[in-house]
Amino acid sequence: MLKNSTYDLMETASVLSKGRHRYDAFQADAKDCAQCQQTWRHMKAADEEPLDRILAHLKQDLDQEVGAKPVAA
Repeated sequence: MLKNSTYDLMETASVLSKGRHRYDAFQADAKDCAQCQQTWRHMKAADEEPLDRILAHLKQDLDQEVGAKPVAA
């Protein structure tokens, strides 16, 4: 079982990733509104840094947890 802190990182990465994916659809929906498209581009870009940071930390946590526990078959 994962530590709560590791699970929290996974959950947050999932939420941010899904949001970033949806921004493309939102931007397409706003084809008639340049300001809306700019807002969605900004939101997508703003989510990149936290997602990258969380993924890097998540990898470290998972590497430690897998390395510290025997893997069940």
